[in-house]
Amino acid sequence: MVNANFKLQVNNSLLKIIIALSLAVFLSSCGSPTTVITRGDTSVIDKERIIMQGIALDTYYKRFEKLNNLTYPLLTKSIEFCGNRIKYDIGLKTISLNQIDKRFRKAAKQKLLITESQKVLFTIDDSPSAKAGIKSGDIISEVSTVNEQWKNDDIFINNEKKNYSKEIVKISVIRKNETTENDQELELLELEIIPNKICNYGVVLSQNDSLNAYADGNNLYLTTGMLRFVDEDRELQFILAHELAHNIEGHIDKKVNNSILGTIIDIAAAGAGIDTRGSFGAMGAQMYSQDFEREADYVGLYILAKSNIDSSNIENFWRKLAAENPSSTINYNSTHPTSSERWANIRATQKEIQYKINNNLELLPERKEKD
Repeated sequence: MVNANFKLQVNNSLLKIIIALSLAVFLSSCGSPTTVITRGDTSVIDKERIIMQGIALDTYYKRFEKLNNLTYPLLTKSIEFCGNRIKYDIGLKTISLNQIDKRFRKAAKQKLLITESQKVLFTIDDSPSAKAGIKSGDIISEVSTVNEQWKNDDIFINNEKKNYSKEIVKISVIRKNETTENDQELELLELEIIPNKICNYGVVLSQNDSLNAYADGNNLYLTTGMLRFVDEDRELQFILAHELAHNIEGHIDKKVNNSILGTIIDIAAAGAGIDTRGSFGAMGAQMYSQDFEREADYVGLYILAKSNIDSSNIENFWRKLAAENPSSTINYNSTHPTSSERWANIRATQKEIQYKINNNLELLPERKEKD
């Protein structure tokens, strides 16, 4: 009688031999380079890595500054659309090494001169901070409100949360002034800023090459791919106004609620012995999806009008997008209307808005009458 354990050991050994032979054949059969490759020194590679990371950070922050400058008038001029999503803001972005990925801190320190102190990354055009004279590169040592006093990273945290009120904000600034080629002089400034009202939605630049923008109910997202693709600021502002409209109209919450209602039907059907495969939940998630997009275009144009941004010919953005995605002109089963329909809808809305402007009527979207 042969021992079962012995058989198992033999089988395992044979399997290992087969795998080893297969690996050897695989490696010997693979194509390989035929030249002697010259490799750079490790020190040169490390030095270049820091340079590239510095360029990447600087490029990202410049694009982020542009995005904020484009979005700011939309958020400040359309506050009557935003209901209770209103806060006070001073139009300032700061940063320290603690807000940067550890892998990029060396480059941030060496190439962008970012330290543990809160450095002004930029002030937003026409914001209270810009009007007060705060400049990029200034160091913020302290921020004081009526009830609070912030230093170090608390400045960043509370500024991002817009923890201000209508009361005056006092800011202590350290500014480095070049006196000679190799000498600097520190200037200490005490500034007072009056915050202004703003729609309380964040702005996020997503490192992604796709042509996309989206909203999640709390933030507006624009990809770097879209930022590079669109060459006219007004078109970018229309895209951002569209996403802001999604948030203002509560479209994300409505989609979630519709999906839940459909899922309840799926559960009830399952209880009755019917497998719907989640089709009602999926159907609910897509319910009114195209109409939400139409509404976001419609309300977005009113946001542009309230922000004093010229929307003439803005509809031609969809011609540019159709050139990149021709199927968008014929795909009626999509979650979005066709590009050609959106072009026509925008034209119609522009006429509606212009009529109201010409007749001194209130620039507000037309609403359905409640039953």
